[in-house]
Amino acid sequence: MSTALKPNLVQIGDASKPPIVFGHGWGRTYNDFIPVAEALAPVARSYLIDFPGFGATPRPEETWGTEDYAKHLVAFLREVHGLEHFTWVGHSFGGRVGMRIAAAYPEIINHLVLVASAGVPRSRSQWQTLKGKRRSWEFKLRKSMAKTPDALEALEKQFGSLDYVHSRDIGMRDIFVRTVNEDQTSTLGSIGCPTTLVYGGKDYETPVEVGEKIAAGISNARLIVCPHYDHISILDRGRHQIALSIKEKLEAA
Repeated sequence: MSTALKPNLVQIGDASKPPIVFGHGWGRTYNDFIPVAEALAPVARSYLIDFPGFGATPRPEETWGTEDYAKHLVAFLREVHGLEHFTWVGHSFGGRVGMRIAAAYPEIINHLVLVASAGVPRSRSQWQTLKGKRRSWEFKLRKSMAKTPDALEALEKQFGSLDYVHSRDIGMRDIFVRTVNEDQTSTLGSIGCPTTLVYGGKDYETPVEVGEKIAAGISNARLIVCPHYDHISILDRGRHQIALSIKEKLEAA
């Protein structure tokens, strides 16, 4: 593990209790999981990480994919914190990384919790597919004609998602493009640990449909839908549901 990329990390909770590792979403930081970690403080010791490229952790020099993040974080947790078994809780991008860890290192994850996780493509009608291709073609054409950085930035804001636009601001565009296009469908069958998926009914970034697809590909999976939460409020207003799903597994162990 590169010491230059030692992730920023904070710990919350009882050091004698089972370890829980939290991985945040794209463009976010460990702060998102503080409410859940505090709720779990009496029964767990929580490790809240800033992924490389986010928060207080510098970005990788290379263009990493989620498998690179998984490998680096497993080495970090083992070598620096002595963790050989833990629960992984990942939101959105953190869920992508968690699925990679669970598939590649089956011995290390006791319980995988995916909160509004991405990682498989959404279903698209033929019309939606054609519309998306046309929009992509128009963006590329107009981008090739842009004369100034300001014009290019305006086009990105018009055609790109908020995360796509923000990825340039934080110097992570290459990693964003690589990771957002990854499809983990073929590796879901390699995940053997108990898996809990928590999705918001009002989440339009990673809708319940995505959770259903992931749950269908994992043999030991349970999907929980919180109908009134979106992609971010699931972390705050939904923290009790996330904490409860973790506590249930800890008590059953």
